[in-house]
Amino acid sequence: MKLTKALLAFTLLHYITACSYAPPSSPMCRIAKGQQEAPPANAGCIVRVKKRILAITHFYSGKFDLPAGTSADSDESAQCTAHRETWEETGFNVEVGTLLGIADSGMHFFACELDDDFDGLITEFPVPAWSETEVNAIRLINPFSTTPSEWRFPDQLIKIRDAFNKLGEIQSKHAKTKKAHESS
Repeated sequence: MKLTKALLAFTLLHYITACSYAPPSSPMCRIAKGQQEAPPANAGCIVRVKKRILAITHFYSGKFDLPAGTSADSDESAQCTAHRETWEETGFNVEVGTLLGIADSGMHFFACELDDDFDGLITEFPVPAWSETEVNAIRLINPFSTTPSEWRFPDQLIKIRDAFNKLGEIQSKHAKTKKAHESS
């Protein structure tokens, strides 16, 4: 009986791990022009599309989180950690820009951009097969329509909202500058 249970447990564990997909190699880290690489740190991306932020739903907790995580090694810059984690958790190859803030936990939040043709009409995205063991859903949400208890790290929500607003100001300035250049 014990052998049967052990064999069943091993078979289930093998089945679960054998069916998970490793992510394809991460694309080259993309850091925006004019940004210097920061020292290694835990980091994530703030991706703002109009009045929404890119968020994942964490597999185990069922709560919102940003694409973020820990530095892979002592040579990986904070921006490259944010880039890699966003790629691994969402499949998006973002460009990492300005540091928007640092949470009390030490998590660095960077402004990250999707491709220019991303208009935000789609608000839910498929989860890449390789991240299904960590991520339940990928969507654009309004961070001001959520409560701290809906977030995996509730104490970070104020910093996330601050970074989201700061990124909105940066995007607004860029849009005005672009419009001025186009009209001249």
